[in-house]
Amino acid sequence: MEKGHCGVDIRPLKDQYAAIGLIGFVPDSQRYFDIHHNKNDVFENVNKRELHLGAASISALIYLLDQHHEE
Repeated sequence: MEKGHCGVDIRPLKDQYAAIGLIGFVPDSQRYFDIHHNKNDVFENVNKRELHLGAASISALIYLLDQHHEE
């Protein structure tokens, strides 16, 4: 985790919603740029296992935040 850091996709929300914490998922970049931003960068080419692992990671984080939040 990096305090104060957010990914480029959600950066516009940082100023608009300053009081809300933002979380960006940073995938393993080992194969990320093999097709990133070229003609083969389509959903059909997403590695299904890596998509499921990323979704599970974010789901677990959301669950933990919900169960252990402080008001």
